[in-house]
Amino acid sequence: MARFFLLALCLFFSGAQAFTASPMPHRMSSAILMSEDQESIEERGVSFDQDGKSNVWAIEPKVEVSVKSSEETTQSALIAGGAIVAALGFAAVALSNLPDPSQY
Repeated sequence: MARFFLLALCLFFSGAQAFTASPMPHRMSSAILMSEDQESIEERGVSFDQDGKSNVWAIEPKVEVSVKSSEETTQSALIAGGAIVAALGFAAVALSNLPDPSQY
C-alpha cells in the first residue's frame, strides 16, 4: 500500500510539471532589429499598438455577386432538372429489370 501511495504521489507531481510555464528563449522582434532607413514590410491583418503588442484580425474575402441573367439561370435549372430525371429513369429501368430473387 505504501508503494502504491508513493507511486501515485510521484505521478501526481510529475504530471503537475506539465502545467508550469516553460522558459522561452529571449527573442527580439523584427521591428526592433530593423533600422529606420529600411522599409518596413506591411502585413495585412497585423498591426502593433503603442505598447508593442501585436494585434491580428481576420480579413474577410470579397463577396462575389452573381451576374447571370434570368435566362441563363433558367437554362441551368432546366439542364440540372433534365439530368436528374435522366438519372432517375436509368435507375428505374435498371431496378425493374433485376432478376426475381424467388426463382433461386
